[in-house]
Amino acid sequence: MKTHEREDLESFIAHENKILEECVDLINRRIPLSEWPRETRIAFLLALQPRQDGETRKAFSMARHLRIDGRFDHYDVPETPSALQRRCSERIRADLPGLIRLGAGRYLQ
Repeated sequence: MKTHEREDLESFIAHENKILEECVDLINRRIPLSEWPRETRIAFLLALQPRQDGETRKAFSMARHLRIDGRFDHYDVPETPSALQRRCSERIRADLPGLIRLGAGRYLQ
């Protein structure tokens, strides 16, 4: 692996970690979704969306863990997310439920 490729990969992973940590912090502090930083909110909302590639079960499971009943149609989510936005949403979908308590997202609207 070339040095610049490794540095790029490490940068992507650091960014994913930052977004995931922000989600955990914002949920634990019960910050309204409308007040989240835009980039973090988009990644979170993308993580909740059902997809065609087998990630739907994880999205449903995450929403169930958070106890989120409502839909978030009134938020601006890109129709075609960037590769980095997809990576961040996949990381949230995979790791967030293990990092927060059951039902922690009930307040989200």
